[in-house]
Amino acid sequence: IDLPREIADPQALEFRRVALTGRFLHAREMYLNGRTYKGQVGVHVVTPFVLSDGRGLLVDRGWVPMARKDPASRPDGQVAGIVTLEALLRSGGWTGSRTFRPDNRPEENLWFWVDPVAMAAWAGLEDPVTALYAAAGAAENPGGLPVGGQTRVTLRNDHLQYALTWYALAVALAVIYGLYHRKREG
Repeated sequence: IDLPREIADPQALEFRRVALTGRFLHAREMYLNGRTYKGQVGVHVVTPFVLSDGRGLLVDRGWVPMARKDPASRPDGQVAGIVTLEALLRSGGWTGSRTFRPDNRPEENLWFWVDPVAMAAWAGLEDPVTALYAAAGAAENPGGLPVGGQTRVTLRNDHLQYALTWYALAVALAVIYGLYHRKREG
């Protein structure tokens, strides 16, 4: 789908795939710290994106190792001009307990969680979409970095495990019931 102009219910759009056309503002990259990929520590690169209709949107482009955090170390991944990308829409904000929420420090470009309002203000986006941000899909970037597709939607499927557990409990109960009655009669 295309990103709607008016977003009345951001939760209804969570995890929806969208096609976005516009241009990246690489000079205003932000970094989500404390991210790992295949056991390596790095950051997620969040880049402001100006949509073709003029609205601004934050795009989590994916993971880069700490050694390649500096954009100059990955020039091929700094795509210029108009691009179209596929992404998942995500709602921002801290989802855990406020007690354990680290404070973002915009003055140091040090972010621990996506705060679309503060990040859009820091990036100087005009007409920003602050109800949602986009997580880039797994399409490979030139030069291989950032590594997109870091938002994975996998639902647990434990149905067989639950069924086997309950059937085993039922059989065990039937055996105990039978032994109890046999002992009582005998």
